[in-house]
Amino acid sequence: MATRLVPSLQEILYRLAGAATEASMKQSTSTNPGRFPVVVRPETRAFLEAQAAHLGGSIAGVAGAILDGVAMTTLARAGGASTLRGVAERFNILIQEHDLSLPAATEALADLGITLADLASLDALQLRLSSPVLRSVSERFYVNYGWLAGKDDQIFQPTPHCWYKEMEAAADKLVEAKQTCARIELTLFVKHGADLGVIDEDQEWSRLPHFLPMLTRIRDLSGGEALETFEVWDEGRWSYVPCREHIKLVVHFAYRLGIHVMGKHLAPADYDLLIEGGALPATILRRNPSHVSWHPTDYVVPGSAVAKDSEEWKRIVAHKDYEPTFRHFEKLLERVGRAR
Repeated sequence: MATRLVPSLQEILYRLAGAATEASMKQSTSTNPGRFPVVVRPETRAFLEAQAAHLGGSIAGVAGAILDGVAMTTLARAGGASTLRGVAERFNILIQEHDLSLPAATEALADLGITLADLASLDALQLRLSSPVLRSVSERFYVNYGWLAGKDDQIFQPTPHCWYKEMEAAADKLVEAKQTCARIELTLFVKHGADLGVIDEDQEWSRLPHFLPMLTRIRDLSGGEALETFEVWDEGRWSYVPCREHIKLVVHFAYRLGIHVMGKHLAPADYDLLIEGGALPATILRRNPSHVSWHPTDYVVPGSAVAKDSEEWKRIVAHKDYEPTFRHFEKLLERVGRAR
């Protein structure tokens, strides 16, 4: 008989923001006639069944992991082995959500001294994950060190000060990524239903069109897999003229550098999770395997048959305040030998 996966409490807690919880909320009572050795409310059983189906385990295994985890968490308040186990479990969540096999994860993290034997044994992994190693892992995957170390529930924070009023810094970052990665992508996410034609005076704050940039770095691994990391940048407001102009400048430079620039829509709940750092971007992208739904380059490519807001782009190009920015762009493009 095949052994069924029994997820850890850390994994279950992480999945609470996922599709299984959404499914359980749609079904308030369980219709499963099977026996379960603990008396629970019908909605609790529906929740356990949804989590078990999503995680590939049994309802008893999920319930047992929760009970074990509560006891371990209580005992871990004074520190010790249980705390270390939680750190290793969060590390494993990170690897799983980035869709890396154990050999691929070993290759991606070999410079940190992590071996296949470490990943195959939770006890060995606990010993390997020192503070410096966790710090390096957090920087590589753009997640909070505090979350990996078990000190914070916020998984990541959007990178601040990286494009708004910092267009030159954004260009520098894009060049560095282009030179060190096999492929990179710049995506602007908006919520489903967002109207990019709205201006600030037209609507209340919550109804204004916001956007969230994300830089995806892709490094090929020798086994045929790839390490994809996702750096979420500060949110902007498309309806606010300076924000819109600054992100258009960044998109313009990315296009000229030869970077794939995309626009995608996200469900409002998933968009908010990205803003709040409540789930890994890899998890949210897997739940939203949508194709490109709008094209930011339409706003910055002059002469395009589908050009949008072309008069505003002409004003941006002619604006004296942006002359230093365009000069910086040209110097970078000359340095890398790529201009479109």
